[in-house]
Amino acid sequence: MKKVIMPAALLLILILALAGCGTGGAGSAGSPSQSDTSSESAASSQAASGSDSSSQAASDSSKNTSSSESGLLGTFETTDLAGNPISQELFNQSDLTMVNIWATYCRPCLQEMPYLAELSDEYQDKMQIVGIISDVTEPEDETAALIIDQTGADYTHLLISQDLYDNYLSQVQVVPTTIFLDREGNQVGKVYAGAHDKAGWKKIIDEMLEKVNEA
Repeated sequence: MKKVIMPAALLLILILALAGCGTGGAGSAGSPSQSDTSSESAASSQAASGSDSSSQAASDSSKNTSSSESGLLGTFETTDLAGNPISQELFNQSDLTMVNIWATYCRPCLQEMPYLAELSDEYQDKMQIVGIISDVTEPEDETAALIIDQTGADYTHLLISQDLYDNYLSQVQVVPTTIFLDREGNQVGKVYAGAHDKAGWKKIIDEMLEKVNEA
């Protein structure tokens, strides 16, 4: 009987597909100025890297803590899913903010959200978790609301605005992508591309809290 050997390239694609989704378009999160069909095309885009190696690659150009007057995401205005106005002042509410950029079509994003919900409760006195929905531009989106309800991830979720897209999200090639910010909005640690389980995120969060406390 002949053995069927899976080509290495195909095997790698299948492994990475479990960790992250490509954002479609020109390799970046969809711009709010694009039509609603952009999220549909993104749903069928090829799965991109999301493993630990992709996390390392995503962070090659970033320092342990970025420094900018307006922070990594810059000065921005947007709303949360309920339509409440939000700005970069959101980060002033906690010494550390975990920003999880996700999309409604991304299965790895949805799979890790229950873990993030639990961590949000467990670390509420030490840090905050904020989601950015990369494919939703209008408040009260039913699909996003249903996902949040089913996963229990009831922390604040921001909608993608032109400010956020221009300042940072245009560079995001994989969802989920997660970054950590200090009280001034400056980056702490590296960029994490791809999903993690609860134990993985717990270890990373503890490391980021140590970095913030040392600063």
